[in-house]
Amino acid sequence: MRAAFILKAVMHNMKHRCSAVVISTISIACAFAFLSAIGNVTFGLATTAVNSSLSFPLVIGPEGSSDTQLVMSTVFNIDKPKGTLEYSVFEELIKDKRVASAFPVARADSYMGIPITGVNSDFIKEKSNGFIKLKEGFVSDNIFPESDLHRAVIGFKIAERYGLTVDDKFAGSHGHVGDENAHRHDDFQYYVAGVMNPINGPEDFSIYVNLRAVWKIHEKGDEHDDHNADNEHHEHHEGCDHGTDGEAHETLSAILVKTVNPVATSELEREYSSRSGTSATDVAKTVRRVVQYMNKAETAAGFFSYGTLLIVLAMVFVTMVMAINERKKEMAMMRTLGIGKLPISLTVMIESMIITVAGVLAGVVLGHFILWYLKPLIDFNLGISLEPFFVTKVEIQGILVTLVSGQILSLVAMLRIYNMNLVEEVAKD
Repeated sequence: MRAAFILKAVMHNMKHRCSAVVISTISIACAFAFLSAIGNVTFGLATTAVNSSLSFPLVIGPEGSSDTQLVMSTVFNIDKPKGTLEYSVFEELIKDKRVASAFPVARADSYMGIPITGVNSDFIKEKSNGFIKLKEGFVSDNIFPESDLHRAVIGFKIAERYGLTVDDKFAGSHGHVGDENAHRHDDFQYYVAGVMNPINGPEDFSIYVNLRAVWKIHEKGDEHDDHNADNEHHEHHEGCDHGTDGEAHETLSAILVKTVNPVATSELEREYSSRSGTSATDVAKTVRRVVQYMNKAETAAGFFSYGTLLIVLAMVFVTMVMAINERKKEMAMMRTLGIGKLPISLTVMIESMIITVAGVLAGVVLGHFILWYLKPLIDFNLGISLEPFFVTKVEIQGILVTLVSGQILSLVAMLRIYNMNLVEEVAKD
């Protein structure tokens, strides 16, 4: 009987304060949605970073490149390379017994702001889980033969975003970012030879072409007369016609290296970091530093979110205290009817609990719905594969902080009513 009365009183009070209850719930939901988004995006970035770092333990690039720049411009494909590296370094590496395999990378152009990366067929075999679509008659093990420099392999998300499929043609723009004012290489068009299966990594947001195509397209004085957009795909092209420039075009942005063991990684890193013309970085170490920075950023943003939640809860507390003052006469009447202090006090605590729980649940749903809605945009711009419905540690901590803080504030309001002589309070008024 008492429980039914308390619940009925709570519903009556919340209906009477409908506007304040709705605003309080929405405020908690918005603050918590922000926290959910921060935790999920940060987790997605860290997961992608760690998974991607496992593929190539060592990256070798041109002298003067920072560790972070090397990793971001090669493993994650989102930063500009600094300078170039002689192709002879790659030829030297593949003969080294400490190297299990090595993959040359060259970048100079972009399409719709997406870097076009020059690689060889071995790289595609290493990274691809196969092809969703592959041009008929093509062999996946040798997707970039020297006889056809116009082939392009695109990631799943690129195909999805721009509606590209097998045989579609496109031309790159000069520069790593590309804009409407950039010079387009319309006389050297690529066509889509294959669309890779989803990898859930930066490769999904990448465009790969033959390494020698990058060299060919930037040869000085080459008019590309033999690369008309309407020519046959299988027309023969020389791998690298240097002309008067000698081997100047046989340069790389970086080399991705798989070593035989961690000791070899450390040795090669020291050697290529100390020699002239090259620099090297241990990808795992660099990624750990990047993740640590992201964790710090997440912590800072988390504190901000917690602070916002506490401010919102304080606002809820203030509105409840104001409601208590407005309902003194009503509660005094309940006391004269023989209703004890505890049941009256519990109505306030239960009301606060309902508002807090409803706000948290609404915030969780809202936060994950926003992440789901913005997933294509976030994935594409950050180069990650976001899991919008994954509940992170930060989010769980936020739920606990919000619920505990909300109940502490409601307990204070409850004690205020319990210790109040309602009859005297009404008489004062």
